[in-house]
Amino acid sequence: MRPAETATTAQINDLEDRRYAAMVDADLGTLDDLLADDVIYTHSDASVDTKTSYLDMLRSGGLVYLALEHTTDLVLTRPGVAIVAGTMSGSIRMHGAAKTLNSRVAAVWLSEGGRWRLGAFQPTPIKGQPSDPPDPGVTAADTQH
Repeated sequence: MRPAETATTAQINDLEDRRYAAMVDADLGTLDDLLADDVIYTHSDASVDTKTSYLDMLRSGGLVYLALEHTTDLVLTRPGVAIVAGTMSGSIRMHGAAKTLNSRVAAVWLSEGGRWRLGAFQPTPIKGQPSDPPDPGVTAADTQH
């Protein structure tokens, strides 16, 4: 059994840059290459996609990334795994509806057969930051704990 490869921060930053660019460009070939076959891709509304359902949604135009920016605050590496903590903001169209993204994110990269692939992605919306318009049926009193 070979010891698992440990990624450098520069390698992971490059993969993240390529992934975000491919999302905006709807570059399904690059995304197919970067995503693990069993990726767990969670969205900011808590819906979860498989690799196939995520790529199908992009292919059909059900999800369109109009603009995205991302930061990397921390890359934690261990043999065979790298965890990215950062932020993502931008605008999308989801099933025809415009949406603004502003989230903290965690991305898990896994070493598979000598290459790094995204195994999981999890965004968490940042409260109190610009995002979608509030639900007109929810008052400020409803959101206070």
